[in-house]
Amino acid sequence: MVHRFPLFTFPVLLIILLGSGCSMMRSSASLDSASPQDQANMMPNQPMILVEMQSKEHKGSTQKILLAQAPTVQAAVDQAKANAKFKRFHIAVSRLPQHPGAQPQKLISQYDHVDKAIPMEYDYQLQAGDRVVIVEDPSTTMDDIFGGVVGPLKMMAGADAGKASPF
Repeated sequence: MVHRFPLFTFPVLLIILLGSGCSMMRSSASLDSASPQDQANMMPNQPMILVEMQSKEHKGSTQKILLAQAPTVQAAVDQAKANAKFKRFHIAVSRLPQHPGAQPQKLISQYDHVDKAIPMEYDYQLQAGDRVVIVEDPSTTMDDIFGGVVGPLKMMAGADAGKASPF
């Protein structure tokens, strides 16, 4: 004996499948279009990093970003849009200690402002709870040009040659 489904079964199943698929696609599309701060608020149980930007002229800002969206220092800089805010900057990562009572680790990174990227050897893998600190560098191209001439003269005079990292 062969069991046959009623003729309306196929259209009903098709409507159910398409209806559930569209709602899933809409939620992921809205998640992609949301800002990193909105995504952090939507998913509180996900691993997060903290990106802190500091400047002498402007008020500093702090952003929570999902670790999945910024697994490396370069991705964190891109997500925080530091290139749009600062022309030059220094970067460091403050990592929570692995053992209770230990000091946090400080990983100092470098940023190549000409290539607008972090060299591969300084593009550290981030972990949940890491704090990426981006500090604006007020130096200019003229400082680079004249720093090669003036810097050694300043050092001979006993002054700081400048161009030092704030970390």
